[in-house]
Amino acid sequence: MQVSPPARQPWPAVALGAVGPAANLDTNCVADHRAGVDYFPQKTAFSHSAQLQVSYGAHFKRVRFTPTVATGEVLEFLLVQCGTPVPAHGPHVPVIQVPIQRLVTGNSAMLGALDELGLVDRLFGAESTRSVTVPSVRRRIEQGLVHDMWGYGHASIEPVMAVQPDVYLTFYSAYPQGNMHPRLWELGVRAIPQADHHELHPLGRAEWLKLLALLTNREARGNALFDGIVARYEHWKAIAAQARFRPRVMSGFAAGRDTVETFGGRNQRARLIHDAGGEYVLADDHRAGSLVFEPFERVYAKGADAPVWLGTLGGRADRQQLVAANALHGWFSATRTGRVYAWDRGYTGAWAHPHQDQSMSRPDVLLAEAISVLHPPLMPPPASLQFLRQLP
Repeated sequence: MQVSPPARQPWPAVALGAVGPAANLDTNCVADHRAGVDYFPQKTAFSHSAQLQVSYGAHFKRVRFTPTVATGEVLEFLLVQCGTPVPAHGPHVPVIQVPIQRLVTGNSAMLGALDELGLVDRLFGAESTRSVTVPSVRRRIEQGLVHDMWGYGHASIEPVMAVQPDVYLTFYSAYPQGNMHPRLWELGVRAIPQADHHELHPLGRAEWLKLLALLTNREARGNALFDGIVARYEHWKAIAAQARFRPRVMSGFAAGRDTVETFGGRNQRARLIHDAGGEYVLADDHRAGSLVFEPFERVYAKGADAPVWLGTLGGRADRQQLVAANALHGWFSATRTGRVYAWDRGYTGAWAHPHQDQSMSRPDVLLAEAISVLHPPLMPPPASLQFLRQLP
């Protein structure tokens, strides 16, 4: 497949004088840089993410990424307002001119936030154009403006290089040998690892939308969007706290003959179950991993009688198909009583459903839907759910 780089026009440069801009420049460069002028009057900070930090200079931002998984690296990125000088930095610190014009993502989780921030017109590549569900992104794909990056490790290096992105958001694996960003840096691609899936709290995951805001100087919009998410999440959490009992909740699915693919008790999905008024059957597991393979016997001993199964294998039309996929699914009480749910509403095939590319910035919706399943008297199920589906 041949990919030609899309045409590019530089941002217009504007003269701002000694006063500086009244708002961050999201479509302009600086024509008359002056030392000491604050070119980012609208700032942000990370309050819930366990992995991201940002500090501001007058015309630059330093973003630090400290993964929660034990890969042994701490990364820093220098974001410099275009039209201003690059400050001193370490030899291995990638420098990115902001606001960026051209983004490629190797992890579809950011696509919903991209739409909510009004930045879809800056997307030029995605890990798979076939599995996107965000309407505005789908329209851009149909116009031929988004290139398919699919390949090993959520993207192929050659198409990423061909599109010539200002930033490539690369999927961050807990296994260092699976990460592409070191090689991409060597090839001149400004790759930033995306690790929202390694956050410890659903709100920490949602706060990754602020990374997009930082790259495009849209901090004010990012702050407003995130503050609304937090307010709604805390509202639903307070309602769930009124529950008189906490039902035990099974999650994950049988993988092969003797293991269950699930997540640790400190993972963000376990926190979502807790905040929804449930008790995750592996809550005593102190791992934060988003992908944990547990011996089937251990999970069965803890979850066999759990009344609710919240989050199972997606893409199965009903419980009969779920059991056909692996007979071990039929051993659990929730399967027999019909209280099995998957986060796959709107599924159209291999990884294509709204939860995959829209749920990152909507933990409040995920929480509300979970509460409606665990505590219907407190929150009756809405007429239509956005992400959650009960298997008939």
